Amino acid sequence: MRKQTKIAAVVSAAALLALGASITSFAAAKGTWMMVDGEWYCYDKNGEAYENKFCSSNGKEYYVGEDGQLVRSAWVDGDDGDKYFVNSSGAKITNDWRLTTPYDDDSADEEWYYFQSNGKMASNKKITYKGKTYYFDTDGKMLTGWVTTGEGKESVNEASTFEDGHTFYCDETGARVEGAWVKDTKPGTSDDDADEDEHWYYLKKTTGKPATGKPATGKQANVNGQIYIFNDQAEMLYGWVAKTASGSNATWEQLNEEDNERAMNANDIEVYYCGDEDDGHAKKNKWAKTWLPEDKKEESDDMKWFWFDKNGKLYRTEVTASNAIQYDFKDGVVTPKKNDDGTNKEFAVSKKKVNSKDYWFRKDGAMLSKFYMVDGKMYYFGGGDDGAMKTGSQAIKDDNGDTYKFYFGTKTGNKGQGITGNQGNKLYYYGMLIQADDYKYQLASIEDAAGKTHTFIINANGSIQHSKNTEYKEDGDWLIKTDKNCEFESAGDYKYAINEENLVHVSTTTSLPDVEVSNFVVLP
Repeated sequence: MRKQTKIAAVVSAAALLALGASITSFAAAKGTWMMVDGEWYCYDKNGEAYENKFCSSNGKEYYVGEDGQLVRSAWVDGDDGDKYFVNSSGAKITNDWRLTTPYDDDSADEEWYYFQSNGKMASNKKITYKGKTYYFDTDGKMLTGWVTTGEGKESVNEASTFEDGHTFYCDETGARVEGAWVKDTKPGTSDDDADEDEHWYYLKKTTGKPATGKPATGKQANVNGQIYIFNDQAEMLYGWVAKTASGSNATWEQLNEEDNERAMNANDIEVYYCGDEDDGHAKKNKWAKTWLPEDKKEESDDMKWFWFDKNGKLYRTEVTASNAIQYDFKDGVVTPKKNDDGTNKEFAVSKKKVNSKDYWFRKDGAMLSKFYMVDGKMYYFGGGDDGAMKTGSQAIKDDNGDTYKFYFGTKTGNKGQGITGNQGNKLYYYGMLIQADDYKYQLASIEDAAGKTHTFIINANGSIQHSKNTEYKEDGDWLIKTDKNCEFESAGDYKYAINEENLVHVSTTTSLPDVEVSNFVVLP
């Protein structure tokens, strides 16, 4: 039964002492306090006990319940319908936190609540406390993890999806994450969904717009000095990443997403490589060796080298690209590499200088290595981990480990091109040294770009012979004779080629064959 107690005309000294033990002032700012039967009550000027109301004492407010008694360590309702909380002495909590069960369910788990300067429970809003931002839902519960705010300032919920500009992340203490990384499932993921993948997110720390704590999207050029790329759901992308639209419509796609890999195409405006899922930063101003995005690592060991500029962008062929045919060097023969259907492996390529060296790249950005015929000229780009275009004399091993000699142009007009013809008095064909292989001396014929044939006398070292009126012998028997009137070309790539073949005599007793230059280099 509700207790209505009139205030006594004379208050005992014992009652005053008891009141002072928990409430320091007998005469309250609103009402007068008195202990009756061991409980505190607050009375109005007519001696009626207040009910369901805050009464003040010494600058603090205390709440008496519906039976008029002082309430301690409990939720209370204000006249305005807001929720408050009083501590163990019965004082209203202000500018402070409380870990407790919800006001409408004392059997539920404890949650954190914040009570503002007026004592009202913070609900459906964000609060700044000691320089950090916290979010509270409609029931006043402090939120952790993904949080979404509405268009207005007074709308806060656990995030059910990502909304750019309205979704934020709060750590386990409830503080909004700013200028830091978090790894979590996407917003709206149920705690029961154990199969949902986790992603890395970066929560920016800026002032003004975009808001502090906003998850990063798109290309971020300076996150701790590195470049990172995020999709429109703020998930950090890794591996191969392509920009597939520009301007305000810019979109980003991960090309090597597991079980959904795809090759680069013409719609990929820019391409980046961002390491693995726990790395994520785009490689910039450096080389990287990895698989093409369409290759599954467990199924392919064919890693390639790629070059990324200072902005992290992959270098690929230019619009006006050259045609290149890939070659193998097997059993001493340079021969076109074939696709499964028997066609040549052909690529569009272009040249780029990197760190003062010349490299060539395909449309997918892969660096060329080893042998390629580019626009009809043979080039050599070193081993698989080299790639720099070679010039001058080169000693190159075939697949058996045997070494052969080559020469590639060094001048502006033919730099890197395999020489065909006379270079240093030796005969080369698409860069490879041509040598007499059946006899000490033989004839070798090559065709120039205009279709004219040039014939040379060469020995087993590839040296071109050009003496007139001479017998070129082996074991005492002559193989080739030159007439005293024999003429040789006098200059250029075909110097010492025989002009008058009828003045060169080949031994019939030995059945001396000409050198087959196609046994050295096979044309496509």
